[in-house]
Amino acid sequence: MKTRLLTTNFGGHTLPKFGRIITYSTSICLLMLLFGSVANAADSFGDPFEKGKLQNPNWKWQNEPPKWDVGETRENYLYIDSEPNRNLWANDMSHLLYQETDTDMFDVETHFFAKWDTSSGVNGLVIKSPADDNWVTIKFWSRDAGAKGQIQYQTKQNEGGGGLTGNAGFTPEFGDTELFLRLEKDGDQYTSWYKTKEKDEWIEIGVTEFKLTPPLWLGIYAGVAAGAGNLEVEYEYFRDNLNPFPVEPGGKATTTWAAVKSHY
Repeated sequence: MKTRLLTTNFGGHTLPKFGRIITYSTSICLLMLLFGSVANAADSFGDPFEKGKLQNPNWKWQNEPPKWDVGETRENYLYIDSEPNRNLWANDMSHLLYQETDTDMFDVETHFFAKWDTSSGVNGLVIKSPADDNWVTIKFWSRDAGAKGQIQYQTKQNEGGGGLTGNAGFTPEFGDTELFLRLEKDGDQYTSWYKTKEKDEWIEIGVTEFKLTPPLWLGIYAGVAAGAGNLEVEYEYFRDNLNPFPVEPGGKATTTWAAVKSHY
């Protein structure tokens, strides 16, 4: 990006030396503010979950799980072993890995494997307002009823109307599921998608208008919603499609983040 400096010549008359100094100083201050804003806007939400630790320094835990790791259980994956009574419905008790933001726009996605043996387990993408005690989430609800699970698009205790749904039409077999989820924010409008294979086209779940008061918590979560049972989730990445996470040449990240270009 090229930025033109403020000139010190007005109407053909050169400013006195003191005036030129003031104008120059003002120009430098404006440039610092400009490039500072650009740098902040370029910060990525992304994380490739590799090299044995969380790569993005902005992550925080709500209800940090006693057992989790990056790369130990499965190389280059974030692993979460969920506790019971960690639902996201009437309230949020989930193991939530989040980044705080006041952004008006984002487009994020994740890929995960879920292994469960419980009457109710939850995991997925969420954008949450602690001030409102409310959220927009794409949730994979794993359950033993009918040996099925399903994708739900919800706000707090609500999955009907306004583009939300209690069942997006994906009902995998019991116990072991692979899924890709994507959530986009544009002002107060949210759009959600899913797919079951990397090279597939995204399937739209719904579009909803919902106001959330910042600061917001954006991230991924997991939890056994029931009082007993097991849910293990392995997240491969948290991808920021608008501001891809900076990566070094070679390795998984290069392949993973190169796919960002295929979205548009």
